[in-house]
Amino acid sequence: MLCLAIVSLSAAAGADQPTLVDRLSGSRVCAHRGGYAFPDSNTIERFAKAARQGADIVETDLQLSADGVPFLFHDTKLDPATICRGPVSAFPADAIDHCRLHGLPHGPERFESALQWSRGRIVIDAEFKSPEVIRPAIDLVRRYSAYEWVYFQVGYRMDMYHEARAYDARVALEAAPRGPNAQLTLDRLLELRDPRLVSVQLHPDLATSSNIEAIRRSGKLVAADGFRFGTEYRWVIWPFRRVAFCSDLYRRGIGVVVTNVPASCAEQRDAARAQAAELTLAP
Repeated sequence: MLCLAIVSLSAAAGADQPTLVDRLSGSRVCAHRGGYAFPDSNTIERFAKAARQGADIVETDLQLSADGVPFLFHDTKLDPATICRGPVSAFPADAIDHCRLHGLPHGPERFESALQWSRGRIVIDAEFKSPEVIRPAIDLVRRYSAYEWVYFQVGYRMDMYHEARAYDARVALEAAPRGPNAQLTLDRLLELRDPRLVSVQLHPDLATSSNIEAIRRSGKLVAADGFRFGTEYRWVIWPFRRVAFCSDLYRRGIGVVVTNVPASCAEQRDAARAQAAELTLAP
């Protein structure tokens, strides 16, 4: 009886925990690579900085080593960002660990390390950079029971969406339709009524009021890369800093804005929340 009681209490405690959609609902800041154009982009150190700056989510990229280990790395080749040369997929994990990132004392970090760090801190938005990384990455989410802390981007590729979904019905996904068939892809995705397709990221050509409303009506989150809609690299006179492009997207009903400047976007998110609260309280 005591064992049953403990199990029941554990289940009840789990039921009280916020879901991934709870964590992503409302106006949210997603830090692109933790913060773009820094030597430590796509590292846990940069993710931690983004969290301190007010980010709700950190966006990252997943590449697969020759021996099947997912790494936080954007490019297909190691050359642009590390002391090593050649495709990520040509190196075993132990070698990649020693491919020092420019300006840092260590190499690219493993997705597993990010999962260990992120729980209880911040949500991870991880983009599959190849079909080969899908299963190893999902295996890690299973191992760490991270279903409510991680979602995966499949981009515009329906083949990657179907592969991920066939492998795990529970894993959370985000799609980003684009190209000449983008509207058709969006319509098909919404027709699937997949409850764990939690988010749709819109490119500017798809970010119409009717599409935003259709996505929200389907129970999914609407996301967008702020830097695709306006510059994030202009400098104000004082104080000297980059300014994110987030406020307009929040006003349009886009809930998750991916930004290169998380601190600036967090300020705009907080202003949007305050304005929404004022409207709610208004007689």
